[in-house]
Amino acid sequence: MTRVAGTPADSSAAATVCTACPLLCDDIAPGAVDLARACAPGAAAFAAASAAAGAPAGAPAAWIDGVPSARGAALDRAALALGAARRVLITGLAGATLEGIATACDLAETLGAAVDPSGSDMTAAAGPTIARVGSITAEWEELRDRADLVIFWFCNPAATHPRFLERFVAPALPAGTVRRTITVGPGAVGPRDPANGPGTDPTETARCLLLNLKGHAVASTDNTVADLHAAIDAAECVAIVTGATGDPLGLDAWSVAGLVQHLAHRKPAFQVPLGAGIAGGGANVAGAAAVCTWRYGAAGAIARADRGGSLSLPGEADAMHLIARGEVDCVITIGPLATPVEEALAASSGLTASSGLTLIRVNDEAEPRMGGTSRIQLRAASLLVAPAGTMLRGDGRWVPLALSTEGTCPAAQVSDSLPAIVAELHARVRASGGQS
Repeated sequence: MTRVAGTPADSSAAATVCTACPLLCDDIAPGAVDLARACAPGAAAFAAASAAAGAPAGAPAAWIDGVPSARGAALDRAALALGAARRVLITGLAGATLEGIATACDLAETLGAAVDPSGSDMTAAAGPTIARVGSITAEWEELRDRADLVIFWFCNPAATHPRFLERFVAPALPAGTVRRTITVGPGAVGPRDPANGPGTDPTETARCLLLNLKGHAVASTDNTVADLHAAIDAAECVAIVTGATGDPLGLDAWSVAGLVQHLAHRKPAFQVPLGAGIAGGGANVAGAAAVCTWRYGAAGAIARADRGGSLSLPGEADAMHLIARGEVDCVITIGPLATPVEEALAASSGLTASSGLTLIRVNDEAEPRMGGTSRIQLRAASLLVAPAGTMLRGDGRWVPLALSTEGTCPAAQVSDSLPAIVAELHARVRASGGQS
């Protein structure tokens, strides 16, 4: 990508948004020639999307059982499969725009399908923390401009959100205030951070620290609690950065939320929940959770898409468990999938042509997935090279994506967009009498 001459590096006036991860960095210059400001995963994603977009005229727009197909024929086949299905799951979603997610939910409501964006907290039996105990969070700029103590809580943003440290931790605080960073968990994140307690349990560490902050002398197995207590007492504003823990019960998230709530009564303090980042199955994780919440009252694990009375069943109706238990006979994936869900599909015995499971993918990939075992695959224009629509950044900030006039995919039309393809599939389902 190339930046217009004379445009400041930190300006977004002539920039495009990188949709490779939930950071949604908006300072990447359009043109796909100079990707100096993109991180390594972002540059690789741009390169792959540009190569796919540059496929020769006549390249397949769809595949049926791994065989190239016209899009219309694949849409007809998908509509027939959906009409015959008894239990449909629509998942993915985090790689689509808000408009695409809403269109997918329209289809789900017609089919009476289960809906799950495959967020990690929806696989936990206790469900999302915010629904149980609340959560005190802030935009990432709040951390950048106010927090003089940043605690990396059993996470490494350098691995999951490659430019987070550069954009929101490294910048100097106003008035010359020194920002301190502390890593809790294995491996140091900041350049001067000690690696505290590689074997420490997150829930137990949070419990001991909370009790110490309340004035109870509780010993821990290492120096983590004492160091944290002293640093928190000396700080003016505290930010605790968390990631996806993989905790099957949700206790880790619950314990941190309670800790932040207590801190916030003493001084400015908030949590920055980053999630899985580049491994989370798309850049619009926050948008997928928001659309599901607006429509169904919960961020995912929706047992049946119904605006008038949906039921969320975390740890039961999430994508991983529905697939693993064989409780769906048709799965529609919108955009890329988080690795655990992709693995659940790969492990499912229902991916053979003789089985009862039909897998329909709508994404921007130039080749059929999994050696042709994806029964139907519809190819959409990539948001990296033909951005159009809106997303929510990981902290909930609204980010518009402008259709690029200088992009690497000038042939991409609105009809190639993911929302348009899903809308056309929905229209064919309705025309075939597939309404619930």
